[in-house]
Amino acid sequence: MNILDLLDGVVWKPVSTLNLIAREKPVGWALSIFALSTLLGLVSTDYSVFEPLQISPTLFIIIQIVVSIAGLFVFAGLLHLVAPLFKGHKDYWGLFSALGFANFPGFLSPVAAVLGNTAGMAGAILGGVISVAAGIWMLVLYLIALRENCRISTGASILTYLVALIVVVLAVMVIFFLLVLKMR
Repeated sequence: MNILDLLDGVVWKPVSTLNLIAREKPVGWALSIFALSTLLGLVSTDYSVFEPLQISPTLFIIIQIVVSIAGLFVFAGLLHLVAPLFKGHKDYWGLFSALGFANFPGFLSPVAAVLGNTAGMAGAILGGVISVAAGIWMLVLYLIALRENCRISTGASILTYLVALIVVVLAVMVIFFLLVLKMR
């Protein structure tokens, strides 16, 4: 399948398409989709907060994309490590590719930002609804990608995702706590 067929499939036939992506492992396309989705998500960022730090918006965007891609590598790895707890099959690159494509609804971010910034109160509400809907859609696609790649049930994919998310939250809390201790 070509990239347009895959993107169309993510929208209209997500289960079979994410299953195919997990088997075929188009890592380059997954990275491209994820990076472009992240870039489009940065459209609504208020860069004025970085003026006191003297960070250019371009540098911030580059840093954000690199950090987001690194986060995808790490989170896919964490899901890859947690999935066997729920009898999941292990295939890191298949999972990574499927998760990259699961970010495709992030392409709606600029639409939500434009509506929120230009169409008054109704546009702000509609933009917010679009943002929330796209976020929920991406979460559902993440769970489908995890289920299809690891060959586990929907419940097991939800538990795998929750365990990985708890590990990430705990790790961030520990790092924050250690930084606070070091600053004293």
